[in-house]
Amino acid sequence: MQAHPSFDSGAIEAEPTPHTVRCLVCLEAIPAELALCPECGEPPHDAPASSAGSPGSVAPPPGGWLAMHWRPLVTMSAVGALIAAGIALRYLAPERFRSPLKLPVPAALEATCPEACWLGEACEEGRCLWRPPNDVGHLPVSLTVAGPFALPADVSDVIALDGERYAASHLLGVQFTSARTGESLSLVNDAPQVQRLFRVGSVVYASAPERIYVIDAATMSVLKSIEVGKPVTDFAIGTGGERVLAALPAARAVAVLATDHHAEVSRFFFGDDPIAAVALDDAGTRALAVNGDVPLLGLRPASHSLKFGAVFSFDPSRLPSAQDRVRTGADGNPAAVLAVPDSRSSFVVLRETDEVLPLGLIDGVTARREKPISTCRQPEQIVLVRSSRRALVRCNAGRAVDVLDLAENRVLRRIELNARVSDLVVSPDGKQALLALPRDGQGSIGILDLDTYELRLQELAGEPHRLRLTPDGRTVAVISDRTKSAWVLR
Repeated sequence: MQAHPSFDSGAIEAEPTPHTVRCLVCLEAIPAELALCPECGEPPHDAPASSAGSPGSVAPPPGGWLAMHWRPLVTMSAVGALIAAGIALRYLAPERFRSPLKLPVPAALEATCPEACWLGEACEEGRCLWRPPNDVGHLPVSLTVAGPFALPADVSDVIALDGERYAASHLLGVQFTSARTGESLSLVNDAPQVQRLFRVGSVVYASAPERIYVIDAATMSVLKSIEVGKPVTDFAIGTGGERVLAALPAARAVAVLATDHHAEVSRFFFGDDPIAAVALDDAGTRALAVNGDVPLLGLRPASHSLKFGAVFSFDPSRLPSAQDRVRTGADGNPAAVLAVPDSRSSFVVLRETDEVLPLGLIDGVTARREKPISTCRQPEQIVLVRSSRRALVRCNAGRAVDVLDLAENRVLRRIELNARVSDLVVSPDGKQALLALPRDGQGSIGILDLDTYELRLQELAGEPHRLRLTPDGRTVAVISDRTKSAWVLR
């Protein structure tokens, strides 16, 4: 008998011969005379159904390969036809390659204001309207007066920190005092001989004869000192608070201080002109400096400010070596200066000629003199009122306050008073102006409503000379230089 061939991997790939058949299930070539496949146990396709063993569990397909695979073929053809139809319709669409049209901008979203609004304003219905911050206010109608509280005999300046504290500077240092009881809370003796106090955010700049101490208002401690070499007579800070200008008359210069790390970054020199007052616009790109002088009561100003008065315009955001200091003559003792937030105009107070001099800006640098505005006698201070785009001018000998329209360069109103005005502050919400009115051993605080210009007086048992308002505008410290005392109104 002939031996069966062995089934290995080579046999699987071998083609069937006339004496062999291929198994339907495992496709192995097996001898034709076998009834069952030795590999899978199924009969070959030509084996009779009645052969030994049960009939095959898998019957050969009646229609061949297409009968087994027609369903996936139909599905794939339908999906391909759908994709092809989408591509064809996409590229056969009319104006297929035209750029999409822009949607029209609603009229409510278009810029309708003819000029840029100031900081704190919003453009509504073609007008820039003042929107004060939510955390500021003004003094109430019914005031609570605390004091008088005794100040150090050699006090030089006072600043109101908040509703609970104020600080006074003298030779020994800076004394923090309770605004309710007048009790001394702390003495910062690391900052002696301080002459001026200026609030810069969360810190206080205390200027001494040769340096500026940086004092933390919350912890009442000295953070560092800035060496400037000369006394500081005036500070100016922009709305952003990134830069502070310090006037140094003895050095004939203005120092630019960075508030992020409290250091001097540059210094502008002005030849022989002793700079006494400075101003800075909201953008921090235009500064003004004047060489005027506000003398003590009964004294005459320096002859230099009378004969050679001038105002300088410069950019504190640039290096001094990269620009010129543009000098504009302002004879008549330029005692104060105001930089309007639009950075296109400014106003200089001429104390001895009883005028306010408007200055227009040419080519971004040069200041052009315009027609002077006549004011009350001896104007000494000009303060911006953002809520109405106006300014208040305080007059010493004239015993009045003038209201200026900054757009039309004219006096809108004059508020006559029964005493000279020694100081003037405006609340941060633009609702009130506070006036210090000393007279013959007593005096009062004038509270001027800036909407109706109605004035009411708060009498004090002493002469008020200086006013220091808290950042929120709800508390004011009143200082008497003659009696060395202070009141707190809230």
